[in-house]
Amino acid sequence: MIVGAFFRYFKTYQGVNFVPITDQGNFCGLLGENGIGKSSVLEAFDCFFNNKQWNMNIATKKSGLAKTKPYIVPVFLVEKSSLSGVNYELADTLNNIAIELSEDDVPSANREDFRSYSELLNRVRRNYDLEGYFVLPLGIDHLSQPNVSIFNCNRFGVMIYGDDYDDNSVNEEGLERFKPLLDVLKKSVEYIYIPKEIDPELFTRLETNEIQVLMGETLHEILEQRVTQAQIRDINNSLNEFINSLASELDGYSYRTPTDRQQNLRKNDVYNLIIEAFFNIRKLHKREGYHWLEIGELSSGEKQKAIIDVAHKLLLHHRNSGNNLIIGIDEPESSLHMSACFDQFDAIYEISKSCKQVLFSSHWYGFLPTIESGSATVITKKDNNHVFDLVNLVNYREQVKQMSRESRKRLPYDIRLKSINDFVQSVITSAIGEKPFSWIICEGTSERIYLEYYFKDLVQENRLRIVPVGGAGEIKRLYNHLSTSYEDFKEDITGNIVLISDTDSQLVSYDTKNFDKLRCKRIVNCEV
Repeated sequence: MIVGAFFRYFKTYQGVNFVPITDQGNFCGLLGENGIGKSSVLEAFDCFFNNKQWNMNIATKKSGLAKTKPYIVPVFLVEKSSLSGVNYELADTLNNIAIELSEDDVPSANREDFRSYSELLNRVRRNYDLEGYFVLPLGIDHLSQPNVSIFNCNRFGVMIYGDDYDDNSVNEEGLERFKPLLDVLKKSVEYIYIPKEIDPELFTRLETNEIQVLMGETLHEILEQRVTQAQIRDINNSLNEFINSLASELDGYSYRTPTDRQQNLRKNDVYNLIIEAFFNIRKLHKREGYHWLEIGELSSGEKQKAIIDVAHKLLLHHRNSGNNLIIGIDEPESSLHMSACFDQFDAIYEISKSCKQVLFSSHWYGFLPTIESGSATVITKKDNNHVFDLVNLVNYREQVKQMSRESRKRLPYDIRLKSINDFVQSVITSAIGEKPFSWIICEGTSERIYLEYYFKDLVQENRLRIVPVGGAGEIKRLYNHLSTSYEDFKEDITGNIVLISDTDSQLVSYDTKNFDKLRCKRIVNCEV
């Protein structure tokens, strides 16, 4: 799992930037305005894992690579049991510096990013027992050489060479020793990047690398199971018999190859011909009633949905395991109607359960209170510098409320407003239809734990969601929003929406209406 990453002079990121990605869970969102750097994170991982061409920051293009020295350094959380031998020893050394480094050990220019990293590390500690994990900040520079970002300091050199080491950092030769571990980390992950501008028709073709990765096997491997070497030998023997019979009939003439080499069809020749003649002519179609529509005939929103649906079904039914798969999705809600956004993100959440990690960028915040676990990183800018706020989705509204109360002024007003509006829309739209979700909206995390325990069968079997929103005041605010929307859709709503508050010493009072599917209740402790 990738818990964070350091970027230096990559796309929108100038200088050193630490981006926290998750402190718990493998469903990881990146939120923010256009051009803020969400897609840059997903694209950087594509460069790291798949050797794609780097898109440098404009400052690099002006000042040159020698001065700016771009790099991409993911921070991996790796189970210790997955490594052995030399790689275990290298990981242990790197883990020690990642865990023990202090703010005084890094240059003053990097201390803000180090504090962000330390804050994330403390949050990760609360959710994972680091006795069983390595924390590994290890990536590459623009020359694909090993890089450890701000951890390359004198203390790192002391760990490698001993107490007599007196240089400020470790040179390229010293970093090169981590190349075997770097290779292992890169090979341990299959990364699929689905950019916003992707061609859905091209992406969903069976010949593409992305679809074959989702299937967990290549077309050549599939054909090897179905077109055996014995069958290919029989084809060659039969064809050679035909050529020989022609030679006898032509009396002195014969159809021959220019040389004696490659007289017969080879296995790969046959497989490539089958791929060209059989798979290449097939395109993804979607059933619409009694007809099949080619993906190119679908609307933009339906194309976007088709990509997620295909990925979900292949992971669920075809690939044996997604334990080494990370998927990056750029704006999965693009071109979708608001009513379809909930289902799209619900499907992405289901995908995250079948693979190592799902990373996505988005402008739609309705998923924040609807997802049971994971993280969301809100990216903003202050004084032309990137600012990152990581929110744990288990109790996101409580965290947002606390951030606002502490006057950190890092979460923009429109984020808080959109989270309310999109949440209300997600609740209403998900409660409509033949298979609706039902909702219990409660005050805090403790109530959620209590209710999830007693209603666990309903959560699993009846599409019940239980969401904490951070106090009775939030219950009141959400009920007022929901009741307004409910009036417009009450004939279509089939799921139940229940808001529950308790009897705090400072009673929050408000009027409620007698709706059939929308109820607001207060828990009262009655002494008998």
